[in-house]
Amino acid sequence: MSNPEAPASFEQLRDRYHRELFEEQLPFWNRFGIDHEHGGFCCLLDYDGRRVSDEKFTWFQGRGLWVYSFLYNHLDPSPEYLEVARKTKTFLLAHARQSDGSWASKLTRGGAPLAPETDFYGRYFAIEGLLEYSHAASDEQARDTALRMFKELFRHQTAAHAPGPITQGFWMVNINIARQILERESDPEITEIADRAIDAVIHKHYNPEFGLNSERLNRDFTRLPEEATKCNFGHSIETLWMVMEEARRRGDDRLWATCAERIQHHLNIGWDWIHGGLAMWINVDHGGYEWPVEGVPGTDLEFRAVGEYNYTKTLWALDEILIATLLIHERTGAPWAREFFDRTQQLIDEKFSMKTKAGQPTYVLFADRQITPPASSTRQDNYHRLRALMLNLVTLRRLAG
Repeated sequence: MSNPEAPASFEQLRDRYHRELFEEQLPFWNRFGIDHEHGGFCCLLDYDGRRVSDEKFTWFQGRGLWVYSFLYNHLDPSPEYLEVARKTKTFLLAHARQSDGSWASKLTRGGAPLAPETDFYGRYFAIEGLLEYSHAASDEQARDTALRMFKELFRHQTAAHAPGPITQGFWMVNINIARQILERESDPEITEIADRAIDAVIHKHYNPEFGLNSERLNRDFTRLPEEATKCNFGHSIETLWMVMEEARRRGDDRLWATCAERIQHHLNIGWDWIHGGLAMWINVDHGGYEWPVEGVPGTDLEFRAVGEYNYTKTLWALDEILIATLLIHERTGAPWAREFFDRTQQLIDEKFSMKTKAGQPTYVLFADRQITPPASSTRQDNYHRLRALMLNLVTLRRLAG
C-alpha cells in the first residue's frame, strides 16, 4: 500500500460513508440486485452489475431484509426502503419455508425451491431480518414469527441429540440477534441465550494458550484435537465486537475491555504484514498443514492453502475490522484501533474496490494472499459491506456531532 495520508477527520469519514452508502451502494442494488418484480435479492452479479444467475440464496434474502429494515429504522425512513423490505419479507416467508418445517437454501427467481436446507444459518438470517422489519413496519406477526423461530432453533441446536461440533459461528448469530432484541425489549429466555453465547465465546472457545478463539469444539466444549490450534480470525473479530456491544448495553465494562483486548490480539496475529489484509485461518505451529479447500457460498470459487496460515483474503473480514476498531476508538481513543481502521480502509480502497475498473461500486469479495482480483465475479455482497457502512455511519454521526 502507499504511504497513508493524514487520518481523515470524523466529519470527513462521516461524509465519505454517507456518500458511498446513499450515492453508490444503494443505487447499485436498486438497479442491479433488488428484484422489484418478485421481491428479494439477486446477488449473483459480476463486477459491472450484470446478473450471472437469477438464483436466490435464502442467506441473502434474510440479510437484505435486515439491511433495508435497519436503513429505514436508523438512517433514512424512506418509503422506498420499507417497500424493498416488505417485498423481501413476503418473498422469504412465501417461498423459503417448506411444508415439512425446513427452509430451502436456494430458490429460483420466482421462488421455486432448488436445494434443500443445508445449514441453519439461512433461518437465522431470516430471523434477524424479520425482527428488524417488524419494528420498521410495526408488524407484530413478523416479530412473533421471528421470536418463536429464534427460541425454537436455539433449543434444537443446543439439544443433547444435535449432531456435529458446536461452532463459534453458531454463538455469533445468537448473540447478534439476542442483543438486538434486548435493546428493544426484556425477555428472560433471550437473556439466557445471550448469557450462554457470551460464556461460550469468552470462556469456552477462547484458548488461553494462544490468546485466540477456536472455531469448533465438541458439544461438551472440550477441544477437538484436530481443531485445538486453529482460529478463524474474521469470525473471531466479528463475534467479539458483537459481544462487546452487548457488554456496552449491559454496562459491563470488564467484559467490554476483554473483548477489545482480544480483538487487538487477533488483529496483531492475523494481519498479513507483507501484503495486507487479514488471514482467514491459522493452525498454530503446523507449518506444513494442508488446509481443506475453502469454498465460497453463492459462487464456484475454491481456495487452497498449505502452511500455518491460510491467507485467503476476504472483504467481509475487513468490514468487521472497520466496525470493531471504530467502536473501540470511539470509547477509548486507542491509537492502535484508529491505525487498524485507517489501514483497513486504505487496503479496501486500493486492493478490493473495483469501482474504477468496472464502472460500478463493486468489490473483490474473496482473493488470494496477494489480493489478485479474479477476472470476473459471480457474487456481490448485500450484507457485510452495507452493514459496515451503516453501523459506522451511526458511530461517526456520534463522533462528528
